Amino acid sequence: MVALVVMWGCSSDEKPPPAPSFTLRAPSEPTLRFAPENATPLIIEVTRESSFTGALSLTLEGLPAHVQAEATTVFLSGADSTGTFQLHVEELAAYGRFPIRVVGDGGVGRVELSLTLEVQPGQAALDLSFGSGGLALPALGRPVGIFVRMAVQPDGKWILASSTGAAGSRDVLVARLLPDGTPDVSFGTQGTRIIDVCGGEDDVRAVTVLSDGRIMLAGSAVSDTNGCTALNRQSLLLVRLTATGELDSTFGTAGVWTFQLSKGTATLNSLTVDSQGRVVGAGTVTGTGSDSDQVMVRLLPTGQLDTSFGADGLVIEDYGQQDSGSVVLALADDALLLGGTTREHADGLTLRRYQVNGERDLTFNFVPRALAASKLGPRRLYSLEGGKVLVVAGSNSGEHNTDNGVSLVQVDATGAADASFGLQGHQYYETPGTRNRDIIAGSGLLPGGEIALATWYEGMMNDTGVGTIHVSSNGERLRRNRVDLPGRQRPTDAWLDAEGYFRVVGLHTAPGQSNEVLFVARFWPY
Repeated sequence: MVALVVMWGCSSDEKPPPAPSFTLRAPSEPTLRFAPENATPLIIEVTRESSFTGALSLTLEGLPAHVQAEATTVFLSGADSTGTFQLHVEELAAYGRFPIRVVGDGGVGRVELSLTLEVQPGQAALDLSFGSGGLALPALGRPVGIFVRMAVQPDGKWILASSTGAAGSRDVLVARLLPDGTPDVSFGTQGTRIIDVCGGEDDVRAVTVLSDGRIMLAGSAVSDTNGCTALNRQSLLLVRLTATGELDSTFGTAGVWTFQLSKGTATLNSLTVDSQGRVVGAGTVTGTGSDSDQVMVRLLPTGQLDTSFGADGLVIEDYGQQDSGSVVLALADDALLLGGTTREHADGLTLRRYQVNGERDLTFNFVPRALAASKLGPRRLYSLEGGKVLVVAGSNSGEHNTDNGVSLVQVDATGAADASFGLQGHQYYETPGTRNRDIIAGSGLLPGGEIALATWYEGMMNDTGVGTIHVSSNGERLRRNRVDLPGRQRPTDAWLDAEGYFRVVGLHTAPGQSNEVLFVARFWPY
């Protein structure tokens, strides 16, 4: 199990010192796994000859990076028969088997004990077996825009949605990756599909995978309503693809649906699908006076406007000034939650519930905090037991409303603050060492109600990367970390898949380079 080597420490013309009068043994090979605030003991047994009763020292050497010992040298008196090293493994430690050694020195030569240290991947640690050192850079053959959204298929394949091309004439880009992060050549053309709606600026802000494998996209396109004749402003866009990446001819006009609002330019930022297969998009419409309102639209599974919803398929909410629809969620009874922002009140967060026909549910009355130090922009909504709602939001604060951390807000079935969560229903978090930018990238809700968060952080040395935060079901921060990857990362979305892996997608800049390329990474199951 272990090797014992005697080190004499003398030249060939010197008389060797007497053999050490003790031996070293470890009862078992050390095995470590990341666990916050926990230490793993490494016990070394000392067997002395009867003639040796002196003190000795044990020194631990060769620990791999991110594995620490509380003390690397332990001193034993003549009466001691064991020495113990307390080992801590950090979340960034590489996992595998590593040779280490313990050197004993009793003043009469040295004894070296060789061991193998096994480091096992800790819960939620970066999966270093994925890609190259935890980072995969899929080659799609064309650049991607700064917004990259993600969905995950039941078979573990990644669906990524973004834009590509020059400003003013960008097209929608959809890619599918195999579970290992490489392009799926069975999808579209070599793993990608490009959609040019009307020759103008197309953008996608949301993507989801339907139960039958088809793919829904939402965003905006310069077009008129289901046509390209009046290209004078940005219109709502929804696209449906087949499971192989082809435009679904049974949806809208050859797989594409656009709608030009008479009120002004518009875009969809989020989408959801209810139990009837109806697609609901939520976003923002901006009028000629630059004021904006929230908008929801619902389509039938065929891609036609659902005229039983709101006013001929549309619901528009005007809180007062600069309103934006950010995220929508279909509930089990097909009621809808719409989260967004406004400049009408202190923290800027809006949250309303709607009946199946699009009318406001007046039994749900969310009241924002009267005093707020920051503006909150919702990114994802979760429906919890008992009708409670969890809002994952970014926090903007300071003179220039700089992004500064993540906020979670939880309300009960009536929209009132849930006092059992955080500080009266609200809690704020940030990754360690950030300066003034810590942007929510994505989140996941674990089966026990705990929450996984991913952020795009900017550190004190202008370093940027992926931050992770783990939160209990009552809002207590359990852990937080920043990954140690080469170059700079700008994560834009994150998703918790069916196996519990926390997946992250975004843009990567290699050391010494300036151009950004697509990256995907994943963290071990929670």
